[in-house]
Amino acid sequence: MQAPTHILAGVIIKKLFEWRRFKPVAFVMVAVLAFLSHGLLDALARVTYHRPDADFGNPIWVGYHLLVLLTTIVFLYMWWGGYKWAIVFALLPDIDWVFIHVQELFHFTIPFYTTPHIHNLLHLIYDSIPPFNYISLLPDNRYNPLAILWEVLIIIGMLFIIRALDNRRRNIHF
Repeated sequence: MQAPTHILAGVIIKKLFEWRRFKPVAFVMVAVLAFLSHGLLDALARVTYHRPDADFGNPIWVGYHLLVLLTTIVFLYMWWGGYKWAIVFALLPDIDWVFIHVQELFHFTIPFYTTPHIHNLLHLIYDSIPPFNYISLLPDNRYNPLAILWEVLIIIGMLFIIRALDNRRRNIHF
């Protein structure tokens, strides 16, 4: 999935663990679950338009990624203040791609970081645990631009969940 989806996952997880008591336990739970959410969302990315290779010659790919960048900036602006640690842990596995692409861009090699270690760990986890190991049976739409709609629907659903959690919090008096 793209960064906006991971950001929303972090926000939702943090909202679920906004405890007044047991703050250290809540922080650990948020960190672990936000980190693990990245692997689950990336496994689901096979149903969305998520080419593994950049295609700067394709106006749909470029436009989509410009929209993703803009949405990422907007979501970070909206939620960074209260949800920064959840967002950091939800996005943390993408540090793999920073290391790998910087090496490609500047033509050097970090011998121990030529493969996405964090992503491989998450794939190992989700490929080994039922029912998550059945995600690979979902249709592969990574090269189908119409599959952008699946990620848009997921984002809309996550925004509704955030709104519902906000409404629930307003109605519950701690």
